[in-house]
Amino acid sequence: MSMNSHTLDFTMDLENNNTPLTGKEPEKCAEKRKYVNRDEKQGETKRLKNEEPNVETTSRPPAHSPKKRLQLNGKTKHNKDVNFTYGNYKHYYGKRILDKDFHDIRLDVLGTQPDLFRGKQLLDIGCNSGHMSIEIARKFEVKSLVGLDIDRGLVKDAQNTVSHMKRQATPGQAIPHIQFVHGNYVLEDDVLLEIERPQFDVILCLSVTKWIHLNFCDSGLKQAFRRMYLQLRPGGKLILEPQSFDGYKRRKKLSEQIRNNYNAIKFRPEHFTEYLLSPEVGFAEMELMGVPEHCEVGFKRPIQIFTRS
Repeated sequence: MSMNSHTLDFTMDLENNNTPLTGKEPEKCAEKRKYVNRDEKQGETKRLKNEEPNVETTSRPPAHSPKKRLQLNGKTKHNKDVNFTYGNYKHYYGKRILDKDFHDIRLDVLGTQPDLFRGKQLLDIGCNSGHMSIEIARKFEVKSLVGLDIDRGLVKDAQNTVSHMKRQATPGQAIPHIQFVHGNYVLEDDVLLEIERPQFDVILCLSVTKWIHLNFCDSGLKQAFRRMYLQLRPGGKLILEPQSFDGYKRRKKLSEQIRNNYNAIKFRPEHFTEYLLSPEVGFAEMELMGVPEHCEVGFKRPIQIFTRS
């Protein structure tokens, strides 16, 4: 607050006080306080004489740890995962790295078929902070790559990484065109699928299906699969790494909505291949690309290739 506002408040207080100031008030107040104090002391003495001593001894409550006291006071522990309902963990890649230099072990599987990426235009759905996307673009010499994520902060981190990479590039060094955008891949309405056109040679959907499923239910994931097909050029590839349904259960407590969505799921991961190859979507064939090794058990997920006819 400024000095002027303090002055204004003080002036208003004076204006609202209608008692005239004569200069003798402090003296009268002091005299009045003297009589009041004397009466109070006499009354206190009488009260103490008339009161019977009645002292009750109360037992001290047992000592509790700070954590226990918080629980007794009704304060629940904050769920640190509540901000990550889309799987948008900031340090997600720490679980995937094989050594101190960034090396996502899925790159070993993708590297078995490098021609799938070389000179191609890619879309990476759920790109997180972009480390995997950038490594794919550099390692396999893609023509261009668009990374999409629902978390604006992670997209900003990915954009900063690309900017730093460009500044560090040596003269004449070839740098693929990499762009990161913020958005939700699940459309607001299925009718919007009618305006989709082929624009990518390869679409990556790596460890994302669970989060689409838990947030947007069976219908949202099925729509996303149909959109992937429509965005691929003829002969294009969808590279899919679906999570098993066992992993869903551990995340259903993230929110009440996710719990309800989890309980309503009928379209299980074991049904994905059949659906993707059905006339409702249209992929012509599926092949197993491989399974990452040297990682935690929960991250050993098959990587599949679906080909558009």
